[in-house]
Amino acid sequence: MASIRRGAWLCAMAAVALTAAVVAAGAPSPAQQAIDRLAALGRAFRSHAVWTASYRQEYIPAGMKRGESAAGSVWLAWPDRALFITGDPAQRKMALEGRAVRLIDLELGSCEEHVLDDQEWERIPLVAVLDPRHALDHFSVKLLGKRGLSLEPLERGGVARVEVVVGASGLPEEVTVVDIQGAVNRLWFTAWAPAAGPPGGRWMPRPPEGVTCQPVDGGDNAR
Repeated sequence: MASIRRGAWLCAMAAVALTAAVVAAGAPSPAQQAIDRLAALGRAFRSHAVWTASYRQEYIPAGMKRGESAAGSVWLAWPDRALFITGDPAQRKMALEGRAVRLIDLELGSCEEHVLDDQEWERIPLVAVLDPRHALDHFSVKLLGKRGLSLEPLERGGVARVEVVVGASGLPEEVTVVDIQGAVNRLWFTAWAPAAGPPGGRWMPRPPEGVTCQPVDGGDNAR
């Protein structure tokens, strides 16, 4: 799990958060239907300030048939706050708050953090959340089966495709992120429920005593 890239985690959180996008004026069919489906998912998320769920994750590097897996809990608040805690007891914590990302590895005793610049920000699906009326300016949005949709950036970047399948609860059941190298990051979610907030009321977890968070450069190859 330690080799799962920070970028893959970020894209996974962004993919969950992007469900708040709303319909763009004049969007043609079938793109209209896809964005309507995305809008319904967004309304479900906005019905409570904070949601929590259990998740299972599998990351398969490009060119490989098998990868690494992990499981834990996630807390999410629209549009740009998320906290993933892996393992019980916790082994890793990955947080997104605004443009700030922090990854704490409790097994390694390390903390990495990064602030997304404008170019990185525009290349991830969060742009569909923060500028929903222009989502079609940045993404091709398509229907995926009876309960899903896919988003593909119109310009080449770190993400090649994001797929979201909605469960019976109206919230994501499965999220798949494929990067431009072909690596696949897939997450399955169960037991979505309203929450009072993240653990301890903090989206950005504190590093362990004696550990200083180190800034990490951005880019597709950051780990």
